[in-house]
Amino acid sequence: MRFGRSVGIVFAAALLWGGTGSVQAAVSEVLPPGYRPALDTEEGGLWALVDRQEAGVKASPTLVTDEALNTYVRKIICDLAGEHCASLRVYVVDDPSSNAMAAPNGMVIVWTGLLLRCQNEAELAFVLGHEITHYLKRHSLLNFQKTVHTAGTFLPLSIATGLGGLLQLVGSGMLASYSRDQEREADAGGFDLIVGKGYDARQGAFFMANTAEEEDASPNRTKSSAYLSSHPEMKERLTVLTKRADDVETQAHASIVGAEPYRAAIGPHRAAWLEEEFNRGDYAQSVAMITQLLKAEPQSGELHYYLGEAYRRRNANGDSANAMAAYRAAIAATGAPSAAHRGLGLVALKAGQKNFARDEFQKYLSLTPMASDRTTVEYYLATAGGSP
Repeated sequence: MRFGRSVGIVFAAALLWGGTGSVQAAVSEVLPPGYRPALDTEEGGLWALVDRQEAGVKASPTLVTDEALNTYVRKIICDLAGEHCASLRVYVVDDPSSNAMAAPNGMVIVWTGLLLRCQNEAELAFVLGHEITHYLKRHSLLNFQKTVHTAGTFLPLSIATGLGGLLQLVGSGMLASYSRDQEREADAGGFDLIVGKGYDARQGAFFMANTAEEEDASPNRTKSSAYLSSHPEMKERLTVLTKRADDVETQAHASIVGAEPYRAAIGPHRAAWLEEEFNRGDYAQSVAMITQLLKAEPQSGELHYYLGEAYRRRNANGDSANAMAAYRAAIAATGAPSAAHRGLGLVALKAGQKNFARDEFQKYLSLTPMASDRTTVEYYLATAGGSP
């Protein structure tokens, strides 16, 4: 993750905490509002460790500072967390990974890649409710204790401040490498939280089904992926959540989806996030993800354009035709960027359709006279036998 320059800090676990008896007894309890552990306990040592990471996150240049977006995300978290809201600090991080986490000290990080993939407020609320449940149930502390006790009483850790340090903790199994039972508990907690707030009970299962479909689309996916190793089987999770949603609907249907307010909140940022998505280089996943979004927004010229971009950049067998169809759909839809004409021209030029390519390049330059890539497009236009 891109959190700028890191500062190395060495912790000796034996120096940070003392006995474990009282802490172990408390772990079974839900975290009380406003709680902060004593520093001379294992839990206090873990919080001190993560506090240092949070200091780096606060100073990160990748934090999204848009006040409206931060207010929107924080409101969802606070509505779900209730009396625990004051203990949670929310950071939206500009990164294409689909992720969120609630650290044991109350730091909540939401990646823009997750915001891009959620189709409505209810889906995002389920994911955040899942993470809040990990926080309330103190799952990180249990993992931390298990790792430390397995390693012995002295565990030197080289931890960098910021998200890089958090990922070191995650990778070591000390922070968020949750057991399957903990993930089941977090799913159940997230479900209960969103239903309690009136959200559509099926949206959590919809989000996970889309996640599984996107992962399956990747040629780089392996059976040993972190997602599969740390979570119960997707079929099990979908079955459980769908069954619970069926039960809820027979009693009192929770109906809030929140698609329109969600799109309004992320709308100003989505094009930039889609560009960053391509930087991951997994175009098969990008195609799957954008196709899912289009099912909910079939008239979005923006999404059709980026689907065309994903096909064109992937450049697999049949992708030229797919890209051309997507660009055409973008131009015929609402809100298409003028770059759809440029993309259409590039695909046509590659296919040897010079006259068509020339027309599309000219339309692009006409619509975007101050385009930053004007010189490049003029070169393509000349290649197609035309002039600006």
